[in-house]
Amino acid sequence: MSRVAVFGAGGFIGTATTVALRAAGHDVVTRRARRLRVDAATLEHPTWTPARDQIARLAGELDDVEVVVNAAGIATAGAARTPMLVGGNAAWPRLLADACARAGVPRLVHVSTAAVQGRAHVLDESLRYAPLTPYARSKTLGEQLLRDAAARGRVAVTLYRPPSVHGSGRRMTAAFAAFCRRYPLVTCGDGEQPVPVALIGNVGAVIAAILAAEHAPFVVAHPYEGHTVRSLYETFAPGRRLHTTPPALVRGLLDVTAPTGQWLAPLGALCRRADLLLLGQAQRPGWLRHRDFELPLGRPAWHELAAATRHAELPLSSHVP
Repeated sequence: MSRVAVFGAGGFIGTATTVALRAAGHDVVTRRARRLRVDAATLEHPTWTPARDQIARLAGELDDVEVVVNAAGIATAGAARTPMLVGGNAAWPRLLADACARAGVPRLVHVSTAAVQGRAHVLDESLRYAPLTPYARSKTLGEQLLRDAAARGRVAVTLYRPPSVHGSGRRMTAAFAAFCRRYPLVTCGDGEQPVPVALIGNVGAVIAAILAAEHAPFVVAHPYEGHTVRSLYETFAPGRRLHTTPPALVRGLLDVTAPTGQWLAPLGALCRRADLLLLGQAQRPGWLRHRDFELPLGRPAWHELAAATRHAELPLSSHVP
Protein backbone atom coordinates (compact mmCIF):
# COMPACT_ATOMS: atom_id res chain seq x y z
CA MET A 1 0.00 0.00 0.00
CA SER A 2 0.99 3.65 -0.42
CA ARG A 3 2.00 6.47 1.86
CA VAL A 4 -0.69 9.07 1.16
CA ALA A 5 -0.76 12.73 2.16
CA VAL A 6 -4.30 14.09 2.51
CA PHE A 7 -4.78 17.85 2.41
CA GLY A 8 -8.03 19.07 3.93
CA ALA A 9 -8.27 15.93 6.09
CA GLY A 10 -10.29 17.75 8.75
CA GLY A 11 -13.14 18.63 6.40
CA PHE A 12 -16.29 16.72 5.50
CA ILE A 13 -14.86 14.93 2.46
CA GLY A 14 -11.33 14.86 3.83
CA THR A 15 -12.40 13.00 6.97
CA ALA A 16 -14.24 10.34 4.96
CA THR A 17 -11.25 10.05 2.63
CA THR A 18 -8.84 9.49 5.49
CA VAL A 19 -11.06 6.81 7.03
CA ALA A 20 -11.49 4.97 3.71
CA LEU A 21 -7.80 5.06 2.82
CA ARG A 22 -6.72 3.80 6.23
CA ALA A 23 -9.30 1.01 6.03
CA ALA A 24 -7.78 0.07 2.66
CA GLY A 25 -4.38 -0.29 4.29
CA HIS A 26 -2.72 2.96 3.22
CA ASP A 27 -0.33 4.86 5.47
CA VAL A 28 -2.14 8.22 5.67
CA VAL A 29 -0.52 11.43 6.82
CA THR A 30 -2.45 14.69 7.07
CA ARG A 31 -1.18 18.00 5.81
CA ARG A 32 -2.48 21.55 6.09
CA ALA A 33 -3.58 23.38 2.94
CA ARG A 34 -2.42 26.93 2.27
CA ARG A 35 -4.90 29.81 2.31
CA LEU A 36 -4.32 31.66 -0.95
CA ARG A 37 -5.93 34.84 -2.21
CA VAL A 38 -5.55 35.24 -5.95
CA ASP A 39 -7.51 37.29 -8.48
CA ALA A 40 -9.13 35.18 -11.21
CA ALA A 41 -7.69 37.35 -13.98
CA THR A 42 -4.20 36.48 -12.77
CA LEU A 43 -4.83 32.73 -12.98
CA GLU A 44 -6.37 32.98 -16.42
CA HIS A 45 -3.05 34.17 -17.85
CA PRO A 46 -1.71 31.26 -19.94
CA THR A 47 1.79 31.35 -18.40
CA TRP A 48 0.76 31.58 -14.73
CA THR A 49 2.60 29.39 -12.23
CA PRO A 50 2.96 29.63 -8.45
CA ALA A 51 6.00 31.36 -6.97
CA ARG A 52 9.10 29.17 -6.73
CA ASP A 53 9.50 29.70 -2.99
CA GLN A 54 5.89 28.60 -2.41
CA ILE A 55 6.49 25.44 -4.42
CA ALA A 56 9.75 24.68 -2.61
CA ARG A 57 8.27 25.08 0.88
CA LEU A 58 5.29 22.86 0.09
CA ALA A 59 7.45 20.25 -1.63
CA GLY A 60 9.44 19.97 1.58
CA GLU A 61 6.34 18.55 3.29
CA LEU A 62 6.03 15.71 0.79
CA ASP A 63 9.10 13.63 1.58
CA ASP A 64 8.46 9.86 1.25
CA VAL A 65 4.90 10.53 0.00
CA GLU A 66 3.74 8.41 -2.92
CA VAL A 67 0.27 9.88 -3.51
CA VAL A 68 -1.34 13.21 -2.61
CA VAL A 69 -5.11 13.63 -2.22
CA ASN A 70 -6.42 17.18 -2.20
CA ALA A 71 -9.73 17.46 -0.38
CA ALA A 72 -9.14 21.09 0.54
CA GLY A 73 -11.03 24.02 -0.94
CA ILE A 74 -14.00 26.31 -0.41
CA ALA A 75 -17.14 24.22 -0.90
CA THR A 76 -19.75 26.96 -0.72
CA ALA A 77 -22.07 26.79 -3.72
CA GLY A 78 -23.44 30.30 -3.17
CA ALA A 79 -20.07 31.98 -2.59
CA ALA A 80 -19.25 35.22 -4.39
CA ARG A 81 -16.25 35.42 -6.70
CA THR A 82 -13.51 36.57 -4.36
CA PRO A 83 -9.71 36.18 -4.34
CA MET A 84 -10.13 33.69 -1.48
CA LEU A 85 -12.60 31.53 -3.45
CA VAL A 86 -10.38 31.52 -6.52
CA GLY A 87 -7.26 31.00 -4.44
CA GLY A 88 -8.72 28.04 -2.55
CA ASN A 89 -10.33 26.26 -5.50
CA ALA A 90 -7.96 27.08 -8.35
CA ALA A 91 -4.56 28.46 -7.30
CA TRP A 92 -4.11 26.04 -4.40
CA PRO A 93 -4.49 22.80 -6.42
CA ARG A 94 -2.08 24.12 -9.05
CA LEU A 95 0.46 24.98 -6.34
CA LEU A 96 0.03 21.48 -4.94
CA ALA A 97 0.56 19.88 -8.35
CA ASP A 98 3.77 21.83 -8.90
CA ALA A 99 4.97 20.88 -5.41
CA CYS A 100 4.27 17.21 -6.18
CA ALA A 101 6.31 17.48 -9.37
CA ARG A 102 9.22 19.07 -7.52
CA ALA A 103 9.13 16.52 -4.69
CA GLY A 104 8.85 13.57 -7.08
CA VAL A 105 5.37 12.55 -5.95
CA PRO A 106 4.00 10.60 -8.93
CA ARG A 107 0.22 10.89 -8.32
CA LEU A 108 -2.23 13.61 -7.32
CA VAL A 109 -5.96 13.04 -6.84
CA HIS A 110 -7.92 16.30 -6.68
CA VAL A 111 -11.51 16.47 -5.42
CA SER A 112 -13.39 18.69 -7.89
CA THR A 113 -17.17 18.80 -8.45
CA ALA A 114 -19.79 17.80 -11.01
CA ALA A 115 -20.89 21.46 -10.94
CA VAL A 116 -18.19 22.30 -13.49
CA GLN A 117 -20.54 20.92 -16.17
CA GLY A 118 -23.48 23.04 -15.05
CA ARG A 119 -26.80 22.24 -16.72
CA ALA A 120 -25.34 19.74 -19.20
CA HIS A 121 -28.07 17.29 -20.16
CA VAL A 122 -25.77 14.38 -19.26
CA LEU A 123 -22.81 14.51 -16.88
CA ASP A 124 -19.72 12.77 -18.23
CA GLU A 125 -15.96 12.54 -17.79
CA SER A 126 -15.11 15.02 -20.53
CA LEU A 127 -13.49 18.46 -20.30
CA ARG A 128 -16.67 20.17 -21.52
CA TYR A 129 -17.43 22.97 -19.07
CA ALA A 130 -20.53 25.07 -18.41
CA PRO A 131 -20.16 26.51 -14.88
CA LEU A 132 -23.14 28.53 -13.68
CA THR A 133 -21.88 30.07 -10.43
CA PRO A 134 -18.68 31.70 -9.18
CA TYR A 135 -18.03 28.56 -7.13
CA ALA A 136 -18.34 26.30 -10.17
CA ARG A 137 -16.20 28.67 -12.25
CA SER A 138 -13.46 28.61 -9.61
CA LYS A 139 -13.48 24.79 -9.63
CA THR A 140 -13.40 24.81 -13.44
CA LEU A 141 -10.36 27.08 -13.41
CA GLY A 142 -8.72 24.70 -10.94
CA GLU A 143 -9.30 21.78 -13.32
CA GLN A 144 -7.87 23.73 -16.23
CA LEU A 145 -4.75 24.67 -14.29
CA LEU A 146 -4.27 21.03 -13.26
CA ARG A 147 -4.70 19.97 -16.87
CA ASP A 148 -1.81 22.26 -17.77
CA ALA A 149 0.29 20.88 -14.91
CA ALA A 150 -0.45 17.27 -15.92
CA ALA A 151 0.53 18.01 -19.51
CA ARG A 152 4.14 18.39 -18.37
CA GLY A 153 4.14 14.67 -17.57
CA ARG A 154 5.86 14.96 -14.18
CA VAL A 155 2.80 14.06 -12.08
CA ALA A 156 -0.25 11.96 -12.96
CA VAL A 157 -3.35 13.95 -12.05
CA THR A 158 -6.86 12.57 -11.53
CA LEU A 159 -9.81 14.91 -11.12
CA TYR A 160 -12.60 13.30 -9.11
CA ARG A 161 -16.02 14.91 -9.59
CA PRO A 162 -18.60 14.10 -6.90
CA PRO A 163 -22.09 15.63 -7.13
CA SER A 164 -23.88 17.04 -4.05
CA VAL A 165 -22.60 15.01 -1.11
CA HIS A 166 -24.81 14.12 1.85
CA GLY A 167 -24.02 12.70 5.24
CA SER A 168 -24.79 12.74 8.94
CA GLY A 169 -23.92 16.04 10.56
CA ARG A 170 -23.81 18.00 7.31
CA ARG A 171 -25.84 21.19 7.43
CA MET A 172 -26.97 20.85 3.82
CA THR A 173 -28.41 17.39 4.47
CA ALA A 174 -30.27 18.39 7.63
CA ALA A 175 -31.62 21.50 5.93
CA PHE A 176 -32.86 19.48 2.96
CA ALA A 177 -34.70 17.15 5.33
CA ALA A 178 -36.31 20.19 7.00
CA PHE A 179 -37.31 21.58 3.59
CA CYS A 180 -38.94 18.28 2.65
CA ARG A 181 -41.04 18.42 5.81
CA ARG A 182 -42.07 22.09 5.67
CA TYR A 183 -42.68 23.02 2.04
CA PRO A 184 -44.66 21.72 -0.96
CA LEU A 185 -42.66 19.15 -2.94
CA VAL A 186 -42.76 19.88 -6.65
CA THR A 187 -41.60 17.69 -9.54
CA CYS A 188 -41.71 17.98 -13.31
CA GLY A 189 -43.86 15.32 -14.91
CA ASP A 190 -43.68 12.02 -13.05
CA GLY A 191 -40.46 12.93 -11.21
CA GLU A 192 -38.54 9.95 -12.58
CA GLN A 193 -35.66 12.08 -13.81
CA PRO A 194 -32.31 10.86 -12.41
CA VAL A 195 -30.66 13.20 -9.91
CA PRO A 196 -26.91 13.12 -9.10
CA VAL A 197 -26.29 12.87 -5.35
CA ALA A 198 -23.76 10.97 -3.25
CA LEU A 199 -23.38 9.55 0.24
CA ILE A 200 -20.22 10.64 2.01
CA GLY A 201 -19.19 7.03 2.69
CA ASN A 202 -19.37 6.29 -1.02
CA VAL A 203 -17.19 9.30 -1.78
CA GLY A 204 -14.43 7.94 0.45
CA ALA A 205 -14.78 4.54 -1.22
CA VAL A 206 -14.41 6.04 -4.69
CA ILE A 207 -11.20 7.84 -3.74
CA ALA A 208 -9.84 4.58 -2.34
CA ALA A 209 -10.78 2.83 -5.61
CA ILE A 210 -8.92 5.46 -7.63
CA LEU A 211 -5.80 4.89 -5.57
CA ALA A 212 -6.17 1.11 -5.88
CA ALA A 213 -5.85 1.35 -9.66
CA GLU A 214 -2.35 1.45 -11.08
CA HIS A 215 -3.52 3.98 -13.65
CA ALA A 216 -6.61 6.19 -13.52
CA PRO A 217 -7.93 8.58 -16.18
CA PHE A 218 -7.64 12.35 -15.91
CA VAL A 219 -11.35 12.68 -14.95
CA VAL A 220 -13.32 10.23 -12.81
CA ALA A 221 -16.99 10.97 -12.19
CA HIS A 222 -18.83 9.70 -9.13
CA PRO A 223 -21.06 6.77 -10.11
CA TYR A 224 -24.82 7.25 -10.29
CA GLU A 225 -26.38 6.25 -6.96
CA GLY A 226 -29.79 5.40 -8.43
CA HIS A 227 -31.91 8.29 -7.17
CA THR A 228 -34.61 10.06 -9.13
CA VAL A 229 -36.21 13.33 -8.11
CA ARG A 230 -39.21 11.34 -6.84
CA SER A 231 -37.18 8.75 -4.93
CA LEU A 232 -35.07 11.43 -3.23
CA TYR A 233 -38.19 13.22 -2.01
CA GLU A 234 -39.80 9.95 -0.93
CA THR A 235 -36.67 9.01 1.00
CA PHE A 236 -36.58 12.23 3.01
CA ALA A 237 -40.36 12.84 3.13
CA PRO A 238 -42.16 9.48 2.97
CA GLY A 239 -45.91 9.76 2.47
CA ARG A 240 -45.94 13.42 1.46
CA ARG A 241 -47.78 14.43 -1.69
CA LEU A 242 -45.74 15.41 -4.74
CA HIS A 243 -47.07 18.25 -6.90
CA THR A 244 -46.32 18.23 -10.63
CA THR A 245 -45.56 21.14 -12.93
CA PRO A 246 -44.93 21.26 -16.72
CA PRO A 247 -41.22 20.82 -17.57
CA ALA A 248 -41.40 23.45 -20.34
CA LEU A 249 -42.50 26.11 -17.84
CA VAL A 250 -39.65 25.28 -15.47
CA ARG A 251 -37.04 25.30 -18.24
CA GLY A 252 -38.30 28.67 -19.44
CA LEU A 253 -38.05 30.24 -16.00
CA LEU A 254 -34.59 28.83 -15.42
CA ASP A 255 -33.38 30.03 -18.83
CA VAL A 256 -34.52 33.55 -17.96
CA THR A 257 -32.81 33.64 -14.56
CA ALA A 258 -29.60 31.83 -15.51
CA PRO A 259 -27.71 34.88 -16.92
CA THR A 260 -28.43 36.91 -13.78
CA GLY A 261 -27.43 34.00 -11.57
CA GLN A 262 -23.98 33.96 -13.13
CA TRP A 263 -23.25 37.29 -11.42
CA LEU A 264 -25.43 37.09 -8.32
CA ALA A 265 -23.94 34.06 -6.59
CA PRO A 266 -26.81 33.20 -4.21
CA LEU A 267 -29.37 33.41 -7.02
CA GLY A 268 -27.24 31.28 -9.30
CA ALA A 269 -26.84 28.61 -6.63
CA LEU A 270 -30.57 28.64 -5.86
CA CYS A 271 -31.49 28.32 -9.55
CA ARG A 272 -29.06 25.44 -10.01
CA ARG A 273 -30.49 23.62 -7.00
CA ALA A 274 -34.04 24.15 -8.23
CA ASP A 275 -32.98 22.89 -11.64
CA LEU A 276 -31.67 19.64 -10.16
CA LEU A 277 -34.73 18.99 -8.01
CA LEU A 278 -37.21 19.75 -10.77
CA LEU A 279 -35.53 18.53 -13.95
CA GLY A 280 -32.85 16.17 -12.62
CA GLN A 281 -29.66 15.38 -14.55
CA ALA A 282 -28.51 12.14 -16.16
CA GLN A 283 -25.02 10.64 -15.94
CA ARG A 284 -23.08 8.69 -18.54
CA PRO A 285 -21.49 5.48 -17.18
CA GLY A 286 -17.83 6.20 -16.57
CA TRP A 287 -14.49 4.60 -15.77
CA LEU A 288 -15.58 3.10 -12.45
CA ARG A 289 -18.64 1.50 -14.01
CA HIS A 290 -16.49 -0.17 -16.64
CA ARG A 291 -14.25 -1.52 -13.85
CA ASP A 292 -17.33 -3.12 -12.21
CA PHE A 293 -16.89 -0.94 -9.13
CA GLU A 294 -19.78 -1.23 -6.68
CA LEU A 295 -20.68 1.49 -4.20
CA PRO A 296 -20.58 0.07 -0.67
CA LEU A 297 -23.60 2.06 0.56
CA GLY A 298 -26.99 1.78 -1.15
CA ARG A 299 -30.62 2.72 -0.61
CA PRO A 300 -30.83 1.42 3.01
CA ALA A 301 -28.05 3.83 4.00
CA TRP A 302 -29.98 6.69 2.38
CA HIS A 303 -33.05 5.80 4.43
CA GLU A 304 -30.98 5.64 7.61
CA LEU A 305 -29.55 9.07 6.87
CA ALA A 306 -33.00 10.51 6.17
CA ALA A 307 -34.38 9.09 9.42
CA ALA A 308 -31.50 10.61 11.37
CA THR A 309 -32.02 14.09 9.90
CA ARG A 310 -35.79 14.21 9.49
CA HIS A 311 -36.39 16.35 12.57
CA ALA A 312 -33.61 18.84 12.04
CA GLU A 313 -34.61 22.48 12.33
CA LEU A 314 -32.56 24.50 9.89
CA PRO A 315 -33.31 27.50 7.67
CA LEU A 316 -34.18 27.24 4.00
CA SER A 317 -31.00 29.01 2.85
CA SER A 318 -29.01 25.81 2.20
CA HIS A 319 -31.83 23.33 1.70
CA VAL A 320 -31.25 21.79 -1.72
CA PRO A 321 -28.59 19.19 -2.65
